[in-house]
Amino acid sequence: MSNTMTRYLMRQSEGIFKVQEQIYTQRKINRSSDDPTGMRKILDYRSQIATVDQYFTNIQRGTTRLELTEITLDAIDDFIGVTREISQQQAGGTPQDRAFAADQVRDLYDQIVQLANSKSGNNYMFSGHQTDTPAYGHVVEIAGGAPGDLEFGLAAAATNVTIEVRDDSGLVIDTITAGPGTDGLNTVIWNGAPADGLYKFSVSASNAAGDVVDYATYNGDDGSVRIIMGENTELNLNADGRDIFSPAGQVDTFEVIADLITALENDDSAAIASLTQQLDSVRTQVREFRAASATKMYQLENTENFWSNYKHKLEQLLSETENVDLNEAAMRFNQLDLAYQSTIATAARIIQPGLINFLK
Repeated sequence: MSNTMTRYLMRQSEGIFKVQEQIYTQRKINRSSDDPTGMRKILDYRSQIATVDQYFTNIQRGTTRLELTEITLDAIDDFIGVTREISQQQAGGTPQDRAFAADQVRDLYDQIVQLANSKSGNNYMFSGHQTDTPAYGHVVEIAGGAPGDLEFGLAAAATNVTIEVRDDSGLVIDTITAGPGTDGLNTVIWNGAPADGLYKFSVSASNAAGDVVDYATYNGDDGSVRIIMGENTELNLNADGRDIFSPAGQVDTFEVIADLITALENDDSAAIASLTQQLDSVRTQVREFRAASATKMYQLENTENFWSNYKHKLEQLLSETENVDLNEAAMRFNQLDLAYQSTIATAARIIQPGLINFLK
């Protein structure tokens, strides 16, 4: 009888301890042995919630990038619009006005190049996977001691082209007399780098009519930013600047503006009128890219809303499986405590191991 009472008391003590632990942790399941099936569900819900949180992080990163892209392209669109207005006005301008306008357009060109080389954090946004290289400009990278290509554009053919290469401090480390240059893209091989790294260079070109304007070329690759929004669901965010500023088979933004500067300096009315129309095409290219980005932004927003609702449902299921009802647990505790006290009182009355009773 004593052993039986002891077993009952131990079981009741364990039950009381378990309910006390549930009240303290506010969880029905604190270890796998409490409910193996329930614990498996809890681990599964937690895993799914962690995955959804990663999707949220990816979507936020993509949204931030698209927002920065839109801000940048909106500013570029405005600058191109101002450039077009100047071009349209100067179609009937005077040589003096056009000389002043050429300086204005040159300033606008520099601002557009600067925006095309915008960064997100420490990474250039429009250089593809070459995020440590400016998308547009006169730069050359030397790696492994191999010769580098100096690529640049010219607004007109040049009889004389001189290139100055500078290091990070801006010090001229090499001067190259490249000879004649062609209208459009030009490439000069340079193998005079003292060490591996990224170098900047400037171009001076001229012909019989005077100075020739040079323009920036693309330095990145065709890489894109991949956003994983769900299982087997990805969204590619284009990071190739050429698709914005110099799409294949269409006009090159920087070449058109360089041609406009040349036309203004040379007082060429016909060329100015023609370039005004090309600037319309440039603006259309930028706006088409912005429209495509807006569609991707809509996809991200819808996906984020879906995962937000899905996560809320998972959290509900996790709570139902894991969390304890405190009112119910308190009632169970009182019931178990009452049973425990009753068992002790009963044992005290039934079992009285006195020496006199034993002798009888």
